[in-house]
Amino acid sequence: MLKSKDELLADYPGRETRERILLLSSLSNLLTACIIPNNYRVPARLHESFKLTAYGEEKAQLFLRKRIPYPEARLMCLLEFSWVDLLVDPTETNLVELREAVSDQIKERQIIYPFIFGRLLYDKAFDALELSDGTYSVNLVETLSLLEHTPQGVFQENIYVTGPYGILESRQWRYYTTSRGVNLYHCSDLSCSKIHDVSLATSREATINKRRNDASKILRIESETPSAWGPFLSQIFDETINPDRDNAADGLIPLLGDALTDAELRTLTCWLLDNTRGELRETFADLGMRGRAEDVTRELSRAQMMQLCLTLDDKTIMQGMDGVVREKAVQIPRGEIRRPKVNGGSRFGKFRLTAELGHQGVRILSDTMNMAPLRLRHLVERMYRIDSVDDREELDWQLRSEAGETLEARLDSYLSRHSPEEAAKSLILARKSNAVTACEVLGLPDDSPEDPNLVSAVLWKLGFPSPDLSDPHFDFWRLHEEMEDMVRAGVTGPLPPSPEDFRGTAANYFVHLENMLDDSLAFTIWALTNDHFADRKSFVFSPQEDKREAYNWLQRAVEDSGDTVLEYGAKNSLYGLCRGFGSLGSRLKKVSSERQSWERPVEEFPDWVERQNLLKFPFRHTLPFLDLTDVSRELIVNRLQEISRILVSNNVHDARNSWLHGGRSTADFDEVRSSLAAIRQAVQTIEDCGFVRMNFSLVSQQMDAYGRSVARFTRPRGYSFDLHRPSQHDWLGLPTFKTPIHVMTAACFSAPNHFLRFRSEIRSAYSEMWANYPRRKPRSQRVIRALAEESAQWKMVSGNGEDGIPSA
Repeated sequence: MLKSKDELLADYPGRETRERILLLSSLSNLLTACIIPNNYRVPARLHESFKLTAYGEEKAQLFLRKRIPYPEARLMCLLEFSWVDLLVDPTETNLVELREAVSDQIKERQIIYPFIFGRLLYDKAFDALELSDGTYSVNLVETLSLLEHTPQGVFQENIYVTGPYGILESRQWRYYTTSRGVNLYHCSDLSCSKIHDVSLATSREATINKRRNDASKILRIESETPSAWGPFLSQIFDETINPDRDNAADGLIPLLGDALTDAELRTLTCWLLDNTRGELRETFADLGMRGRAEDVTRELSRAQMMQLCLTLDDKTIMQGMDGVVREKAVQIPRGEIRRPKVNGGSRFGKFRLTAELGHQGVRILSDTMNMAPLRLRHLVERMYRIDSVDDREELDWQLRSEAGETLEARLDSYLSRHSPEEAAKSLILARKSNAVTACEVLGLPDDSPEDPNLVSAVLWKLGFPSPDLSDPHFDFWRLHEEMEDMVRAGVTGPLPPSPEDFRGTAANYFVHLENMLDDSLAFTIWALTNDHFADRKSFVFSPQEDKREAYNWLQRAVEDSGDTVLEYGAKNSLYGLCRGFGSLGSRLKKVSSERQSWERPVEEFPDWVERQNLLKFPFRHTLPFLDLTDVSRELIVNRLQEISRILVSNNVHDARNSWLHGGRSTADFDEVRSSLAAIRQAVQTIEDCGFVRMNFSLVSQQMDAYGRSVARFTRPRGYSFDLHRPSQHDWLGLPTFKTPIHVMTAACFSAPNHFLRFRSEIRSAYSEMWANYPRRKPRSQRVIRALAEESAQWKMVSGNGEDGIPSA
């Protein structure tokens, strides 16, 4: 008799029994999703390690009558798991024994899982497999070749963590289930940033898989539909895992796998060994590993360390990641935010949560909504214990100037009218107990209440953006103003600066001036001449590599012009920098007359250009300067030449020697004042045109009833611009606005305000780990998609795809 979900829940009311059923189902899933070779045979220990129900025994006999071998007949009962009733007995089966039997199969590589994290399979697939656009699957020979000499895959099915050690049990229920679908390659379409997944094969000739359909047919003879075991297991899963949580940290799995180098993961493992009250050491000891953390982890692989770390609960792992970052054992530069690369699309729970790591530690974010304001309000309620009379009176007094009939209404008013920084600073720092509570809720260290950066750390953990409005020219302008003050004092003041003070400030000033001009010139050359669309890291400036290439380009330009004086390279003179902007402008002017030489080959255009009419592709040349508007190109050439004219005509390049040597007189100070005025004018022009790596950050965003939005961005010293969306230019691969960006406001490719925009790569172990990524096969190696595959795309649009949108 078929049973409904409610009837099954009534049959199995106990929490312990329900969890046993869920774990038994987990082991069944692990076996179902594995990869096996053609010669796989079911070992006795595996098929003897579980007990069948009376219903299961009955079906096993039917399987045997169909001449399915005994080991396979019994294992099929576990793989099918349930139909009208359970096939495997959850109370009589020894879960530990069954787990160990499956674990042995994994350790002996009788069954295989792909290790999907880091670059291992991605690079191996690029080098060894014949993958091309439209490849969706590979055969068994290719699969086994790809997985040969790679570690067992690390996945977690509830409490079971797979990996090189077989199956280990975790203290934390998570769900990062096994799959034969692996993210393996980037296609040749330069506008496509999606990493495409490939389905790996498992043997269809091995008896356990070959006869699986026979077993399914036998079950369907009794009933075409099963009892409601699926909904039943889903409810147990929801009760146990609680996917509605706003702090589910399953995203730590891909973060550990993709965002830490081997050395950093080893550092984290050592920290966890020494700071978890023996929890991780107990797991190590069970595996025969004892001794100093550095010794027992020295030879461990990435897969081994991941599997071991995942035996701990989320809170402990996050404390460990925060700890190694805080102690600088893992160096994360300010401004770097690490996210999974190959597995960056993983999301968890109803809020579609993901994890990321920055210089203030790890945090959990939602992909579907901005939870940060809600988390801030919840934190306030925790700090002030709204159910406590004394705390309500305290908070009510602090919000006495807010309008609202109730305390809750005044709190909402306060949080909506003040920035998160203002609200956090005012309420968290109001009393020490608040700071202590905030640290406890957010998992910050015990000494954090005394940290002057506490508010910044709290906002990061809550999920607020981390705007970087830092001014790269701050020190330059500070010294510039000091120089101007000295000049004024020297000309009209009663106490002119001493020669020593003047020379000291001037020496520092020129160092910052040269560095600023050097960085700005290299960035501007790169921004206007590099083929960003075809670049591996589109619109991303890598200071060391791109600066070198930029000056190589400029050196060739001045040589072609016949200039034998200027030389550009790793170290550039102040004179060369002053002249460099003009040389760049002259070369760009010449390039404008040779537009045909820089046309992009048609085969490099994105596929979507000819397939629709709404989105535009403006980068028709391999030199982006040529794709700017006529007004913008003329403006850029004029401004570049103007910058050089101002600096050279005022002898800024000779000013260093005259400023740092000899005595100072009123006439000398007049000369210095003239040079300072010229420098100010030139640098302001550089900044106004965006010839500088200064960050713009999103400060406001509004949307009207028609779905049109306008976002305002600003940078230091108050320069702002608005961007309207939707736009015809949304598919160009330009940097998103989730992180601060550089906007070259003189470089407009579509009026009125579609400017070239970039971001800088921050050099770190993480950026080194993902250098040379993504890797793409040349488009000449493409295989045109079959008509059936195109048809599949249309089917997704008609209702089978997520949101009705085919993936790029």
